Amino acid sequence: MRSSILTAASSLKECSIPINGLILLIATQFIFFFDLHLPLGVAAATPYVLVIFASLWISGIQFTYFVAALSIVLTIVGFYHSPGIILPMNIVMFNRGLTLLLIICSTVMVIKIKKTNIDMSALLTQTLIDPITGQKNRQAFESELDTEILRCERYHRNLSVAIIDIDHFKLFSNSHDRQYSNDLIKRISTDIKTNIRTSDLFYHIDTDVFAILFPETELSEAKEVCEAIRKKISTKMEKEHTITKITTSIGITMLGHNDSKIDLCKRAEDALLISKSNGKNLVSTLPEVTSKDKSHVAAILSRSRSDG
Repeated sequence: MRSSILTAASSLKECSIPINGLILLIATQFIFFFDLHLPLGVAAATPYVLVIFASLWISGIQFTYFVAALSIVLTIVGFYHSPGIILPMNIVMFNRGLTLLLIICSTVMVIKIKKTNIDMSALLTQTLIDPITGQKNRQAFESELDTEILRCERYHRNLSVAIIDIDHFKLFSNSHDRQYSNDLIKRISTDIKTNIRTSDLFYHIDTDVFAILFPETELSEAKEVCEAIRKKISTKMEKEHTITKITTSIGITMLGHNDSKIDLCKRAEDALLISKSNGKNLVSTLPEVTSKDKSHVAAILSRSRSDG
C-alpha cells in the first residue's frame, strides 16, 4: 500500500512539469491574441516578461529559452499583424524594441537565477555527502534524524538507531597508507549498505564510525540485522589475514517517549561503549534485548535488502 502511494506521488510529480509548461504556453498565446486586437498597435507584449519569469516554476533552462524565443517571435509577428495602428510608426517601433529588450534582459536574469539554483543544489548535495564512501555524512544524519523523530512521534512509529564503530582502526591506519585505509572504509561501508533495506538510512559520521536509522523497526529486529552485519564484516576481514584484526562494535537503541535527539544519540553511544568495554566485536542494545536464535543469513533475508 505504502509503495503504491509513493509510486502515485512520484508519477504526479513527473506530470507536473508538462502541466506547468502547458499553462505558460496558453498564457503566451493569450498575450499574443490580446496584442493583435489592440487598436493602437502599442506593444502589449510586455506581459511576455512575466511569462518568462514564471518559467522559474519549471526546472531546466531549455524551457526558458523556448519561451523567450517564442515571445520574441510573437512580438515581431504582433507588430506586422496588429490592425489599425494610428500612432506614429517611430513610437510603435520604439515600444516594440523596448519590449524585445525587456524580454532579452528578463531571459538573461531568469537563466542566471536557474543556474545559481543548480549550483547551490549541487553544493548542498556535496556538503551532505562523505567524499570517501559516497554516503551521507554527519550533517545529513543530524538533519534527517530530526525529521525522522518528528515523523515517528507524529504517526506513533518505531525508530531504531545504530552506531557502528570499526575496532582497532587507528592501529590499522598507522600501519597502512591513507589510500589503503580509505579503501577499507569504503569496503566496510559497502558491506553495511548491502545488508540494510532501501528504507533504512545509512551515514558515515566520522572517520571510523557509521550510523543507521531504522524507521518502523523494533529494537530486536535492528539487533538481528546489526548482528548479521557484524558477522559478515568479521568473516570477510579474517580472510584478508591483516596484522590488525578488523571487527565492528555496534550500539543500538530505540526512540522512547519524549526522547530528544540528544537523548537518543547518547543512549546509542552508551550501548556502543558497552560493546567496546566487553571485548569489542559485539552488538549491544539499550535497553538490553536478547537475540533470537536465528542465523545471520535469516536476519538479512527477513528484511528487504537495498540494491547496494
